[in-house]
Amino acid sequence: MDSTTGSHTTRSTILIVDDTPVNVAVLAEYLVSHGFSVMVAQDGEEGLDRAQFGQPDLILLDIMMPGMDGFETCRRLKSLASTKDIPVIFMTALSDISDKITGYKMGAVDYVTKPFHIEEALARINTHLTLQVMRRQLVEQNAQLQQEITVRQKAEEVLAQRSQELVRSNAELEQMAYIASHDLQEPLRMVTSYLQLLEQRYSGRLDADAHEFIGFAVDGAKRMQALIDDLLTYSRLGTKAKPLQPTDCGAVMDTTLRSLHMAIEENGGQIRCSALPVVMGDAAQLTQLFQNLIANALKFRGKQAPQIVVRAEPEDGFWRFEVEDNGIGIAPEYFDRIFAMFQRLHSRSQYPGTGMGLAICKKIVERHGGRIWVESVPEQGTLFKFTLPQVTGETS
Repeated sequence: MDSTTGSHTTRSTILIVDDTPVNVAVLAEYLVSHGFSVMVAQDGEEGLDRAQFGQPDLILLDIMMPGMDGFETCRRLKSLASTKDIPVIFMTALSDISDKITGYKMGAVDYVTKPFHIEEALARINTHLTLQVMRRQLVEQNAQLQQEITVRQKAEEVLAQRSQELVRSNAELEQMAYIASHDLQEPLRMVTSYLQLLEQRYSGRLDADAHEFIGFAVDGAKRMQALIDDLLTYSRLGTKAKPLQPTDCGAVMDTTLRSLHMAIEENGGQIRCSALPVVMGDAAQLTQLFQNLIANALKFRGKQAPQIVVRAEPEDGFWRFEVEDNGIGIAPEYFDRIFAMFQRLHSRSQYPGTGMGLAICKKIVERHGGRIWVESVPEQGTLFKFTLPQVTGETS
């Protein structure tokens, strides 16, 4: 609204439809003085033409006119797509309530009774112009919102399609990895067997270099076998997985410690484990997860005997597990790299292995809907953390 005139700052156009020239002249002069543009029509037919051509912001419409009266004019205005949204205020000397009801049914938004008070008329005009502006803004906002919804729906459809393609591609890659690894097993075993047979049969008849070369070949074949075994394990995490069900991590840990009993004794390791919860999981895969993490802690030990702590705490619908050791630690720049396939931070002469252990851990945790990360300081030990889902209905 204009602060000085009380009218809209955008110059609004008012169409006056009235067959009485005196009324039109007085009202038009007053509206112009308050910043409005004014169009005039002397009967209903002319009013319809001017409304369609000029597209006023509001129509002041007299009811009692010769020929087509105000009711019929309003009805026809509301039947046309180009004029149906223009607010109509009736000007009338009629006081019968039934006439007012008829006017509202025709689509009018308000009444000004003749002889009308000019200030009251201005107030009603400004009120309905403000409402009209608000309606238009709402329509524009709704159209914009609908457009945004359409764009978002299309984006979601594309994302869902890409997601399905990714799932299918991953499944195909896992299947290919499994088949390739499985098919490599037999020829690799044959190579290893014949190398060992060659070494046994010609023992003492070959020079030292030949024995060394055979040893290198046998060692390479064994390392290839270990890589294939780990690749098979990795691919089977998706293709041979069991449904997640309530799984006692305490029992899983007992199985893990029994399988690592010899390695723990050989390294003089001590493992402290707090009470572990029941989670939604695959027992076989969780055993593999704990086994890989504890085996790493034993392998990458420091000068002191390995001290390993396993614990769990509830956290936002999950259990956060921690496996902490006092080993050689990991530099921060390698925190992400260690979870990739076939990634090694040390030579094979220092620490044996294929570089697949933590990649397997990551895939197991993600298959369970959790995440895994590491915190460490070189020479001060390593803390692996991962989350597993709580059993449905369990509260933290």
